[in-house]
Amino acid sequence: MTHSAPPRTPRFVVAQTGARRGYAVPLILKQAGMLERFYTDVCGNVGWGKWLLLGVMLPWVGGKLRRLAGRRVPELVCQDTMTMARPNLEWFFRSLWTPKNPTDQFRIDVMRHHALGKAAAAMGFGQATHLYVMLSEFTPLMKAAREQGLKVVSEIYILVSTNRLLAEERLSFPGWDTVPPDWDAVLREFHFDGAPVGWADFYICPSQAVADDLVEVWKIPRNATFVVPYGMNPAWLELEPQTQPGRILFVGTADLRKGIHYLAMAAEELIKRGRKYEFRVAGHVEDDVRNQPVCRHLNFLGRVPRDRIHEEFQQADVFTLPTLAEGSAEVTYEALAAGVPLVTTAAAGSVARDGIEGWIVPERDPLALADALERVIENRELRSRMAAAARLRASDYTWERYGGRLIKALKEISL
Repeated sequence: MTHSAPPRTPRFVVAQTGARRGYAVPLILKQAGMLERFYTDVCGNVGWGKWLLLGVMLPWVGGKLRRLAGRRVPELVCQDTMTMARPNLEWFFRSLWTPKNPTDQFRIDVMRHHALGKAAAAMGFGQATHLYVMLSEFTPLMKAAREQGLKVVSEIYILVSTNRLLAEERLSFPGWDTVPPDWDAVLREFHFDGAPVGWADFYICPSQAVADDLVEVWKIPRNATFVVPYGMNPAWLELEPQTQPGRILFVGTADLRKGIHYLAMAAEELIKRGRKYEFRVAGHVEDDVRNQPVCRHLNFLGRVPRDRIHEEFQQADVFTLPTLAEGSAEVTYEALAAGVPLVTTAAAGSVARDGIEGWIVPERDPLALADALERVIENRELRSRMAAAARLRASDYTWERYGGRLIKALKEISL
C-alpha cells in the first residue's frame, strides 16, 4: 500500500518597498510559518538603515531620518529581512542632478525599482516556492522567479487603470492637477509594458472593483484573482463617538483621484439648499486645489498627525470619499469601526454595503453625492441605524481577520 506525501507547505519570498500596512504581509506569512525571505529597500532597524539613523540630529536630513526611524520591520521578521543599500544610494545621488520635471523624476524611480529587483534576484530565493510582490515593484525579481519555476503572486493594491482614468479627468478639469509624467514612454524604456498584469500568475485584490478591472480591462482570467479585503486596528472599535451633527469628513490627499472636486461641487449644492453643514478635509492639499473657487466651502485641515486623526472620525457625522480609483481605502474601514456612516463610491473598494452602513453613489456624480450626504444627516434615525451597522460590520475586518483571509487565499493558490 502506498501513501502519498503530505502537501509541502508553500514558502514565500516577499519583496516590497516602504512599510506598506506596517509590513503586514511578511509578518502574517512569518506567523504562519510560510516566510522564506523578506526583501525591502530600507528600514530603521535592519541593515544599512540603522547606520543612517546616526545622522538623525543633523538639521538638513533629520526630518527624513526621523521618518525612517518609524519604519521598523516587526521583530519577528528581522532575521529574515534583507535590505539593499546600493540601489538607494545610486537613486539618491541621481536625484541631486536629475531635472525636477515629473517624467525625469519618474524615470529615476523606475531605475531604482529595476536595480532593487536585480539586487534581490542576485541574492536568490532560498527554498521558496512562491514570490509575493506589490504590484510591479522589483520587476526583474518577478522575471527571475518565473525562470526558476516559482509562482508569482502580485498584490494589486490600486486599480491598474488609475493612470488612464486620471488622464481623462485632467482633460475635464484642467488646472486642478500638476502635469503627470509620461508613464508609458518611461516604462517602455525598461521593457516594462504591462508588467503589473503580465508577469504574475495570481493576483491578490483588496476589493471586487480591482479584480473586475483586471478581468474586464486587462483580460486576466477570473480564476487568477483572489479578493482579500484589508482590515484595521481593533482599537478603532473602542472609540467613543462625539458626533457633531452636520460635520462631513474627508480623509486623504485632496486631489482629482480621490474626487475632491466632486465633494466641492456637492458642498456647493448643499449650501444652495440652505444646509449649514461643515466640510472638513484632512490630508495634503496643493494650492492648485485649495484655490479653486468651487472649493470655498471646504475646510482644508492639512495633514493631521496619525495619533490625532481618530479625533476627526469621532466627531464626524458622516464620512465621504467620492474617489475614482483606489484599491480598498483603509480610511473607509476606520470610519466603519468608529461608527460613522459612509457615503462613497464602488471605486473606493469599501466593505460598506449600500443602504446598510451608508450609501454607495456613482463616481463623478456630485448631485447623487449631495443627496446621499443630506439623507444621512437629516434622517437621524437612519443615521443611528447606519452607525450601529457600521461598527458591527467593521468587527469582521480587523487586521487579524485580514491575516486569516490572506493565508487562506495563498494556500488555495498553492494547491
